[in-house]
Amino acid sequence: MTIILAFIRFVSSHSFRLILSLVSSHVSSFRMPPRRDNQMANAELAEIIAQQMAAAFPNLYAQMIQATNNNNTPCNFKNFNSANPLKFSGSEGATGLLQWFESIENTFRHVQCPENRKVEFSSSVFQKRALTWWNGVMRDRGAEVALAQTWAELRALKMKELCPRHELRALEREFDDLKQDSGEHRAYTDRYEELSLLCPAMVTPLDKAIEKYIDGLPDVGQDIVTGSNPTTVRQAIELAATLTKSRIRKRKLFRKGDLRPSDKTAHVEPKEENAEVSKKKKRKASQNYAVTAQDKQVAPNQPAQPRKRQNYVGTAPLCNKCNRHHPEQEQCHKCNHCGRLGHLINVCRYANQAAANPAAVQARFPPGSCYNCGDLTHYRNNCPRLVNIPPARGRVFNINEANMNNDATLNI
Repeated sequence: MTIILAFIRFVSSHSFRLILSLVSSHVSSFRMPPRRDNQMANAELAEIIAQQMAAAFPNLYAQMIQATNNNNTPCNFKNFNSANPLKFSGSEGATGLLQWFESIENTFRHVQCPENRKVEFSSSVFQKRALTWWNGVMRDRGAEVALAQTWAELRALKMKELCPRHELRALEREFDDLKQDSGEHRAYTDRYEELSLLCPAMVTPLDKAIEKYIDGLPDVGQDIVTGSNPTTVRQAIELAATLTKSRIRKRKLFRKGDLRPSDKTAHVEPKEENAEVSKKKKRKASQNYAVTAQDKQVAPNQPAQPRKRQNYVGTAPLCNKCNRHHPEQEQCHKCNHCGRLGHLINVCRYANQAAANPAAVQARFPPGSCYNCGDLTHYRNNCPRLVNIPPARGRVFNINEANMNNDATLNI
């Protein structure tokens, strides 16, 4: 029976081609009895087959066991590297180190890595800061001593290097203050499990771990989970997840991105306010238009009042000619382009003409005359022709067909 079970296991774990090659090599050695003219009885034929199989099966079984042992080759670096182990640079922090431990140990199980080669294989994935640290360890202890240590020793050494005491104290303080933020149950549970592995003293024994998890839940969840008396942390997690989902459906708890009642009110009020303002604008705009007719008599245009100037605070006297303050011994302001009095370069319109034909400019506007009309009694800034220019008139009318027919003088 043992031989038959071993043969069945071999058939289920090896390819059909290998089995066929082994069986065919032995079947070819069977010596069939000579052909008889009369048909052999079934019982006699079965006895002959049984004798042949009994003689060949021990040798066949030995070859199958040898083939099985040859296929179970020990784990080597090629097999380990083909599993794409997670790289580690040392800059990921305590959480990244914990995730790397879990990933590399999972790779060890898949490739069936022997215990005496775990340190050698795991050190091959170090990069940057982690590789520099490992090279320093091998230099201080020696390569043979460093590679001869166990995986548990390397793990403790790595934790001591990348998670010093001051960082562990910071993680412990974070673990003390860890609370579930409204409906973020998944984020709270993930962080609890990470800190439990980094700070095992805070969750040992099991009762302390359960109490620590319940203390971070919302108040209502704490009472219900505590009343259920969970015996494992997993039971407390599953019950808390069920309660959180139920309270989220009832709008008692909220996840990130959910619209809370206060946010909804804040979003609705501006819309209502904008709608009210829009109605007021429409009502006000509808009252802005009126039908007016053009007046028969238009009031004469009033002369534009000169711009009021600021009071002079200097000591120079006021010149009666240029109406500016300057010392008596100095001449009035003169244009630097045309050389005439009464204006400056920023309003000079005959600079190019003065350069081309200065005599014509002097004849038209003699020195000391108005730059606008040529009068010798004033300058351009006090020219009455500029002051009395009537402003442009314009009116807007809103009329309909009936108003247009009533006023025959209206032009469109």
